[in-house]
Amino acid sequence: MARFFVPRENIHESKAIVRGQELNHLRRALRQKPGDRIIFFDNEGWEHEGILRSYEHERGEIEILNSFRPGRESSLQVTLAQALGKGEKMDWVVEKSTELGVASIVPFISRHTVPRPDARKIQARLERWKRIALSATKQCGRTQVPVVLELADFHDLVSGSWDCELKLFLWEREPAHGLAQVREEKTRLKSLLLVIGPEGGFSPEEVSKALASGFASVRLGQRILRTETAALAALSIAQYLWGDMA
Repeated sequence: MARFFVPRENIHESKAIVRGQELNHLRRALRQKPGDRIIFFDNEGWEHEGILRSYEHERGEIEILNSFRPGRESSLQVTLAQALGKGEKMDWVVEKSTELGVASIVPFISRHTVPRPDARKIQARLERWKRIALSATKQCGRTQVPVVLELADFHDLVSGSWDCELKLFLWEREPAHGLAQVREEKTRLKSLLLVIGPEGGFSPEEVSKALASGFASVRLGQRILRTETAALAALSIAQYLWGDMA
């Protein structure tokens, strides 16, 4: 059965109401009819099985039969700060990082970000990334949609107040400190801010700023990875070391 999303505030005891884009998805894309059994999630860790009872007044009504917590969310809460890349690279990072269990995504610009984002189009891109995150959440069986935050500037990003235990940034010139070494220093971890730079890397001033702001630099081996590859490699390793990938 296909999965879709209903916000928790639209669930009342044994009934759920679906509206807006998810209603269109349910009715037109999935072609679900009254009487069909369906599965949906509520963004708070719960999955629900029910029967579609009716369509009326731009809403669908679902009778909930069973509710359960499938436990598909990682114990490691990762905030991925990803520098914007060329073309549709950010689309790909949002989709795949959602599959890898990221909790939130912060797109940012830094000195070597190319091309510079068009201020008139950035809001549309943010909305697109949110839709991609929702779609990937449905596909991979998660029950919480990653939060896509507003576009940030690198200096504001590293100077910000983040509620996380550890702040790391990938730096290709880091001589020896990798995620395995971090694991030896910190065997248990619940939350992580992971910063991935642009295709041109971080400037010396940005590296100094990050280190002065309490970030630790890490490397991903001997080879230089593309920004989108680095993001997914680092996420996978972090989930293996502290999360739910084994």
